[in-house]
Amino acid sequence: MAIGFVLGFVLVFILLQWSATALGSDRGQAGIVVGLLVVAATLAVERLFYGRPLTRVCQTLGLDVPGREGMLSAGGVSLLILSVIPVYARVSGASVAFYPGWDRLLPGLFAQAGIAEEVLFRGYLFGHLRRGRSLWRAAALATIPFVAVHLYLFQTMAWPVALAALLLSLALSFPLAYLFELGGGTIWAPALLHFVVQRAVKVVVVSGGSPTIFPIVWMAASALLPYLAFLVPRDRREHSI
Repeated sequence: MAIGFVLGFVLVFILLQWSATALGSDRGQAGIVVGLLVVAATLAVERLFYGRPLTRVCQTLGLDVPGREGMLSAGGVSLLILSVIPVYARVSGASVAFYPGWDRLLPGLFAQAGIAEEVLFRGYLFGHLRRGRSLWRAAALATIPFVAVHLYLFQTMAWPVALAALLLSLALSFPLAYLFELGGGTIWAPALLHFVVQRAVKVVVVSGGSPTIFPIVWMAASALLPYLAFLVPRDRREHSI
């Protein structure tokens, strides 16, 4: 079954990348379609390789009703991270504007960067690795592919920004895993945080100053502030996965 687990992850990740590229969804323009494709494919992989009924598969992948603690924690941390934008603008004198049509992009961005990626990385990858392992060990193992898939950034970004993004993916893996459990084994809390960290800068345009300073400030805040979620104690009873 280990072969099926790895194969399923690789196939769904390829679908995620291919569909986003083929549909030109760099700002979530086709994010809802991408999200539906990825969720459907992940459900199919789970059903095919593990033979669970569909309702059980949805629960296993974290598509159940979220716990309140997880959502409140993710919401609070997300607001703190978003506050970095006006603070940076005030300190640096940079100007801040919304990307044209930003409000229409939000649902697609959340579906693509939040739901699709968290179903794959937390619901499927971390969820399976968590069985029989501690939270920290499972999160550490899940970090390896999560970081590896971000190596392509060195081809699309200046190396200081790409390196910061790679370190961000490493740091963020643990709070996202914790929020998954804090939310009762559901993807919604980490999906909210993942969406804010990865895609908020897609709808906000910060102009002025060095083009590399704000991205690094944003990624530093996004790497550090999510660890505040660990201040909220989780129910140590194992969630059903």
